[in-house]
Amino acid sequence: MGEDLRYTMTHIGDILMDKLANGCNAISRSTRGIVLTYDIHEQGRKKKKIIHQIGERMAQLKEISPESDIFGDMKLKSLFDRLNEIEKLISLHVTERETRLYPGRTDQNCEAC
Repeated sequence: MGEDLRYTMTHIGDILMDKLANGCNAISRSTRGIVLTYDIHEQGRKKKKIIHQIGERMAQLKEISPESDIFGDMKLKSLFDRLNEIEKLISLHVTERETRLYPGRTDQNCEAC
């Protein structure tokens, strides 16, 4: 027992720093998960706004010229491009969050897990 106490007292700084580093790693992993969740929700709100803008633009095009090709409109095309970018970003964040929450799971689409 004397050797254990002596070793502990000799290396108390190393032990303390190891515990502190492990705690900081856990906090940073947890914080990243929270940031991902908030970003997913924020991107979802942006997605709803863009979908609303797409609907408004389609209604405007219908009133202006009902026979026009709606996909030839550059403003509508840019809205669809932004929508696609947001959906890709949401998908990436959801995948990263799922791998952080369930690190050992290989099948990310498993319903029973």
